[in-house]
Parts: sequence; C-alpha cells; structure tokens
Amino acid sequence: MPEHTQHGTTTPIAPRPARDDQEVGKRRGTGRTRRGRQTRSQLVDAARTVFERDGFLHARVADICDLAGFSHGSFYTYFVSKEEIFREVVDSVELDLLSPEPSTSTADPVERIRAANRHYLETYATSAKIMHVIQQVATFDEDVHKIRLQRHEVFARSIERRVASMQDAGIADRTVDPAYAAQALGGMVAYFADLLFNTDNSAGFTLDNAVEQLTILWANALGVRASD
Repeated sequence: MPEHTQHGTTTPIAPRPARDDQEVGKRRGTGRTRRGRQTRSQLVDAARTVFERDGFLHARVADICDLAGFSHGSFYTYFVSKEEIFREVVDSVELDLLSPEPSTSTADPVERIRAANRHYLETYATSAKIMHVIQQVATFDEDVHKIRLQRHEVFARSIERRVASMQDAGIADRTVDPAYAAQALGGMVAYFADLLFNTDNSAGFTLDNAVEQLTILWANALGVRASD
C-alpha cells in the first residue's frame, strides 16, 4: 500500500519477503567473534547515519556499505536486508532511551525527578534525527511498531515502580494510581521530547526550561515536595 515519505511523496511499500529463520540465525551467528562483533557494530553505526541522512525509504544497502567501508558480501554475512539492520538500529536507540540516569547522591525526590527528566531529554536530543525516522517507519512496519510498544511498556513499568516506591516512603500522594501516572507522565515527557527536538519549536522552548517545567508538572501530579 502507498505510504507517505518524509519528503511528502507517496511511495509503494513492497511486501516484506519471507525469511528463513535458520538462515537468519546462521548469518547473525557470525558476529560472535571479536572481529565479527566489530564489523557488525560498524555496519549498524553506518546504517544509522545513512537512515538519518536519507530516511528509510531512500536509504540503500550500497550506501551503508560504502560508509562502513565493507563490501556487499560482508553486509549480507550479518544482515539479510535493509529492514533487518534498521530494526537493529531501532533496538539500539530505544535501549539508549531506557538507560538509567546517572546515580545521584541527593535524597531530594524532586531533584531525582529533575535528574531523570534531564537524562531522558539529553539522550533523546542525541537521537532526535533517527527517532523521527523510526516514528515514520513504525506506521507501516509491524516489527518496528512492536519494538516501540515493548520499549514503551518497559519505560512505563520503570516509572510505575518509582512512583510506588515514593508512595511507600510517604513522599508521593497515595491516591494516585502508579500505573496511570506512569503512562500519563511518561507519555508527556516522550511527546515533549519529540516536540522539542523534531519540530520547528516555534515557541522557542529550551532544554533547561523544559527540564524545569516537566519536573514541576511531575512533582505536582504526584504531590511530591522538595526536601527541606
């Protein structure tokens, strides 16, 4: 079916060919040596750059190979298609967004919320271009869509545990449902990150002010107050 590209044109999306699971596993298994892992990593890094530059539909395996400095044969030793290496890029980027923020020595709950918000926004900023492409591809690639949903659920569960922990410590409002709070507040931060880094940002928002305002919204929603 036709899909809109990032350039505003409409391009037919070819059906994904069936893959032989044994063959895929065999090819992926060649990355077990140190040299193999290094080659695979270089291909993934090059693919990310090409996808950011050209978008998914216009990216070519040849361009990925040229940038990484490997032959087509090397590419197909590790990946069966452009689609497969794109999913590898998606997995890597989504995991980066889920990485825990650096530990902080402060016991102040508001400061911990602020640190988490800053970490997420700063991490998103480094991946804004590829996230824009991922969001587009997720509208027509079921596998990419599933990866995003899975990562969102992991993100939400992490927030839910933190909210419940603050409630147990008597820091947060116990009438707030942690599951609802996780989906609403996590979704707010994720949406705002995309607004901040992947739009023309006509309002002139800055990262520092975004961190501060999101922290206020989080703290007020959970009934959390800064330590005296």
